[in-house]
Amino acid sequence: MASFVFIYSDLSNELVEVIGMDLGLEKELFSELLLTDVWLVSLGGLFVMACVWLYTGSAFITVMSSCAICFSLGLAYFVYTLVFEFTFFPYMNLLAVVVIIGIGADDVFLFLKIWQCVLAERFSKSSTLNTQSTLPTPLEHNEHTETLENLMALTMRHAAASMFVTSVTTAGAFYASYSSSITAIKCFGIFAGTVVVTNYLLMITWLPASVSIMERLFASRMSCQQHLAQKLINACKKSINRFCELFEERITHCIINYAFLWLILFAILGAASAIIVFWYPGLQLPEKQYFQLFVSHHPFEVYTKLRHQFWFEKSMKEYENFNNMSMRFVWGVEAVDDGDYTNPNSYGNLHYDNNFNISSKASQIWVRKFCQNMRQQPFHQATFSFLLSNCFIENFIRFMGRRCIDDMDTTRTDLTPCCDAQFPFEPHIFELCLPQCISNLFETRFYRPGKAGPKFAAAPNHLEQYLESNSSNEILSLETTSAQIIVKALVIEFDSNVSHSAVYTNTKLFYESVESWFQQQLSTAPMELRGGWFISNLDFFNVQDSLSNDTIVAIALAMAASLVVLLCFTLNFLISIYAVFTVSLTIFNTVAVLILLGWKLNVLESIAVSTAIGLAVDFSLHYGIHYRLAPSKERVAATEFVLSRIIGPTVMAAATTAFAGGIMMASNILPYIQIGIFLVVVMVTSWLYATFFLMSLLKVAGPQYGFMQLGWPKWRKRRTTKANKFYERKPSQIIASEQLLTPTSSAIVEMANSETHELESLNSNSQIKTISGTESGHTLPALPVDFEHSFQTVH
Repeated sequence: MASFVFIYSDLSNELVEVIGMDLGLEKELFSELLLTDVWLVSLGGLFVMACVWLYTGSAFITVMSSCAICFSLGLAYFVYTLVFEFTFFPYMNLLAVVVIIGIGADDVFLFLKIWQCVLAERFSKSSTLNTQSTLPTPLEHNEHTETLENLMALTMRHAAASMFVTSVTTAGAFYASYSSSITAIKCFGIFAGTVVVTNYLLMITWLPASVSIMERLFASRMSCQQHLAQKLINACKKSINRFCELFEERITHCIINYAFLWLILFAILGAASAIIVFWYPGLQLPEKQYFQLFVSHHPFEVYTKLRHQFWFEKSMKEYENFNNMSMRFVWGVEAVDDGDYTNPNSYGNLHYDNNFNISSKASQIWVRKFCQNMRQQPFHQATFSFLLSNCFIENFIRFMGRRCIDDMDTTRTDLTPCCDAQFPFEPHIFELCLPQCISNLFETRFYRPGKAGPKFAAAPNHLEQYLESNSSNEILSLETTSAQIIVKALVIEFDSNVSHSAVYTNTKLFYESVESWFQQQLSTAPMELRGGWFISNLDFFNVQDSLSNDTIVAIALAMAASLVVLLCFTLNFLISIYAVFTVSLTIFNTVAVLILLGWKLNVLESIAVSTAIGLAVDFSLHYGIHYRLAPSKERVAATEFVLSRIIGPTVMAAATTAFAGGIMMASNILPYIQIGIFLVVVMVTSWLYATFFLMSLLKVAGPQYGFMQLGWPKWRKRRTTKANKFYERKPSQIIASEQLLTPTSSAIVEMANSETHELESLNSNSQIKTISGTESGHTLPALPVDFEHSFQTVH
């Protein structure tokens, strides 16, 4: 098996080339490749972690972040299997691994960016203090100091809020997939949503704790002398930081100066994408009943496409109307499925219709008329063979018309009362003679046992004498029929003249035509037969119908949940509308690109659309949340503040996730390739729309000075008072009570002295807008060289 994976591409010589084959090993080979190609997912994860290491400059934070992401998967699987008690774990749940790597890296980039900005503010204030006084100011008991606890609380105030909103909306988008009728999509939605929740819980506990440990323990062990490897790493990181600064400056310049251009350009792209998705060519449903597992040039897939051209592959079902859609009409059993919808092996219990009674005279007459009307319908196919069980009432009438004593019977057996009877029959005679009729049919060579016909069960008082016979083909003897058995269900089956088709519209037309006619017939039926229902070979049609309807429902639920969560958190209606509108355009563009690539709405594609919602909201919500938290109330200054803080983390998150998806495109199986393509498309599209369209929209028409700002009067007032008291800083009293000289924090010195760091002026007065919202008009002098003795430790 393994060797075939590597040699199948070289199946030719000078004379012959094998382009397709069928060994009956599709599922086995797919299962093996599904596991062997996991190394591609691992390689993508390693690349993401390498980017985290380069971005943070700390191997400790990188390792701790990797552990948090792995633990989130383990916790989610624990909740999935033991708490939610899901027993079915489809292979599509592996997509959640790739998704959580991107989301986890996004959270790490965001948290570390905010942490660096807080430290930069702290260094700038400390350096200002040192230039004013050579001696530290004594601490007063009522003064607040820049402790590690305070700095972490200030970081959490911004980072945790943004991570909370994005995690809630992303998890909500995944949980909305539970509304689907397809088991694989249900399971994926629950597992992916749970992974996002557990990842958030670890990112607000594990990651801050890791940063605190690094700042407390590693700072005291640092030496003024650095090894050559550390110097090279610092030089590399400095170059990367400089490149990122220049990139942020260019992006900010383009958005601030050309906002209207970006709005027009991306609005046109969004409108064109909506036309592609909803009009032409549209998001088409699959027309193949089998799911493609390998790439199109794989020998197994090539043979599948050419199979219909070989006569030995053409079965008898293509002839003699065997390939036509059947029509089954069921009575006596309720159309209820109480099985576990998350487990495909759970079929539920059988629920009988207590009102069902075929033995009454009115029921007998109606069933006979129903069969006659069916043969007159345009979708009915005339059958010339013996189908004795299809409309049993006609055969039963002929059976009851026989003589009571047959002259040719040497035993001279009296068949009374099952003879010389007039239709309709008395109920007790019907119940007594029908089992004998079916028993005689079993003895004929024309009878073909199947799903059609009456289904018997023992009467309640004879249950121990008779077992249900509708699952067996044993002949009902006269001795058996002497026991009181009753008809518990009835199936009437006819052939249609409609060929089986994988085209959704054709099957839908057939189903709606038959269902409409059957409901009209039921309206004239006696009460004991009005619980009937129609079924046919509609398995693939049900999948298509569920995909077309449930996907739209999931998108609507996810977008509504995103709007509600964002509105409740920002309390600004305009920001919420802008963000949700941007996410909608992002989804349109993503789906449009996938349509142009030839994708059709199959199970994996439906999961991809749900995942697109979860991933597309992240960047837009990050920008919207930080616009709301910006210290400046003027829209241009607030836009510059957001861009200076969020461009870096979002670029890293999008680039790393997209590159990880690109690595998966080297797989040999189609699901991994599609996942890789999807990740590249959704990351690029969501970042471009969030950065250029949303931020241009906020720069041009963003709310300012409290416009359309809602609020919770009592709670907000109490929170504001407490926040101001805790984070109030007095420049003359600030003393650093801890050493924060780890690789992460020492790099902030460059930010504090840089002319282009994030804490530069956002207005014309050259006042520094800090993350806490305070203002400082002091310029930033150079920091002292001896950093270890620049801060006083509180005892």
